[in-house]
Amino acid sequence: MLTFKSHNMNAKQLLNKLLDMQSEGIDLSKVALNYRTDPDSDVERITYVSEDLYDCETNFTLESIVFMNDASQYE
Repeated sequence: MLTFKSHNMNAKQLLNKLLDMQSEGIDLSKVALNYRTDPDSDVERITYVSEDLYDCETNFTLESIVFMNDASQYE
């Protein structure tokens, strides 16, 4: 399990974890994406990922991505 206690996970860390799983033989195309706020909370399915926020000075540098469970406005 990949956890970070002192800071938020970034996109590179997520990518590296996924690549590690793939190199261990896991077929990522068969792995669902879920979200929980804690181990005892209900599962929320992630159905879409999108660019989120850009830097406030130039609005050019992507600073975050967002995972969503309702992508109906993008379909």
